Amino acid sequence: MEIVVSVKEPTPEFERELLALLDKHRAALRHNPGWNTERARLFCEALTQPRARFILREVIARNGEVSADDLREADDSSLRGHAGPITRVLKKGATEGWWDSGLKSPLIALGPGSGKVLGYRIRDEETLAAFRAALGDTTNEK
Repeated sequence: MEIVVSVKEPTPEFERELLALLDKHRAALRHNPGWNTERARLFCEALTQPRARFILREVIARNGEVSADDLREADDSSLRGHAGPITRVLKKGATEGWWDSGLKSPLIALGPGSGKVLGYRIRDEETLAAFRAALGDTTNEK
């Protein structure tokens, strides 16, 4: 049996009681804080900004990492400003109860941290597998 609980704006008393109950039954609980196929599917459906979708698909299609040069060769446009749509989808997913608010972005920008992005990579192998499963054969669509 699987029970999924999502509580929006619980009262402090309710939150304390629920957390106490969960703590009492901790051994029977399984918490999955990472990406899975369902979360990846929801993320992809909610990510509507075309360039951000393109970058995600290219990273998945290229085995988890793509350079900025390869992205520009495929589509000669700027790589700036694509963290915003991804961050918005992460926040929306947490608000909608699709995942915990601490879920990390599936994509990591490569580079010095400030300045020009050198490329993108997927967070880890489990995340790559989840997004491959969620995207199916559509990874080569532009």
